[in-house]
Amino acid sequence: MERYSRQLLVLGLELQEKLKELKVTVVGCGALGSALVELLARLGVGNIKVIDADIVELSNLHRTHLFTENDVGKPKALVCKERGEEINREIKIEAVTDIIDEDNVEELIKGSDYVFDALDNLYYRLLLNDACVKNSIPLIYGGVMGEYSSVKLILPEKNACLSCFLNYEGEEENVCETIGTLDTVVSTTASLQVQLMLNHLRGEADNHLYYLDFRKMRIDKIKIERNEKCQACSLHEFKFLKKEIKKPNCGIIREKGREINSEYIIEKEKNGLIICYKNGKCFKKVSR
Repeated sequence: MERYSRQLLVLGLELQEKLKELKVTVVGCGALGSALVELLARLGVGNIKVIDADIVELSNLHRTHLFTENDVGKPKALVCKERGEEINREIKIEAVTDIIDEDNVEELIKGSDYVFDALDNLYYRLLLNDACVKNSIPLIYGGVMGEYSSVKLILPEKNACLSCFLNYEGEEENVCETIGTLDTVVSTTASLQVQLMLNHLRGEADNHLYYLDFRKMRIDKIKIERNEKCQACSLHEFKFLKKEIKKPNCGIIREKGREINSEYIIEKEKNGLIICYKNGKCFKKVSR
């Protein structure tokens, strides 16, 4: 326990033991996801699954801690696994080089004690929300935009889920826009997400949305009630899971798979990249 001697003074042995037994899934391992993996690894979370099919790009480096220039062109999930295990050899990190979709998301999050939302696309956020609500898995949302961010702990059937207050209708065209942010925003947002998990492990069920305005150095604590007409947590329609909502044609899109001999290959195309992995899965990264 020497590794955790200082945080044991804060968390106590019982909570540290809980962290050791936790199974956590981080969906997305870009700026926010990689920050989450680092924090969770240092805390001593015993089992971490990281899901991402993208590769590290030079434009990622200004807002990440785990990635370096030597990682450019490498799969994000594999780099997150490698760096996380370098930080803490006592934990297990599973890298999944894939994207979530309507067919696999429930299986990918199965058995998780917590799921962390580190996505940058509203459609897939709400798809993940559907899956967590349906399977009664706590979801910890984090969203960043410029010098603003928000975080929320979602406890299925106990408090408001994302679909209670985030509306995808009318946002289809905007969901593919590239939005900048800063490392200060990313790091603080990830820290708050992890703190919400720690507080919940202590028995605190937080029902608030935290909205952060870094420009004005302000945090607003907003209580959000469950929406009686919410398609997910109230009506249990799960429209995103049932493919009733049209998905965006941007970002990382699943392509016809093919067998390759190496761990992964990357091929340039006119309007993007083709990324294939040894598991036979291929993806097209569409330029935004």
